[in-house]
Amino acid sequence: MITSYKELKVWEKADELAFQVFDLTDLFPRRYLYDLTSQLRRAALSVPTNIAEGCASFHSGEFLQFLNISRRSLSEAQYLLYFASRRNLIKETQLSELESIGEEISKMLNALAKSIRNKIKTSKKSQRFLPDIDT
Repeated sequence: MITSYKELKVWEKADELAFQVFDLTDLFPRRYLYDLTSQLRRAALSVPTNIAEGCASFHSGEFLQFLNISRRSLSEAQYLLYFASRRNLIKETQLSELESIGEEISKMLNALAKSIRNKIKTSKKSQRFLPDIDT
């Protein structure tokens, strides 16, 4: 049983991505501060933040919702990194490294969500066979 988001490898990877995005965007020209820089930082930071928030839930279904938000934020961050690359704000090698981290996070989020869905199904199946007891 997970007792803290810090136990999740996917959170560690997402945290690493957020840190790298913040370091990278520190070098963006100031004219991008209120649009691209801000949006990219929010998207990247949303990935580990939603994992952490979902992990604090007592309900598996709610945790899945937060993982879904995290996955969508990751997709947004990946596009914004691609866009920044096309604007020549980041090098091709940097984009490639960040895309690789993003793909790994995506696979890990999908695996975690699948695991949680399987536990929900198993839990529902076992509840069907419990006798009704009136107190």
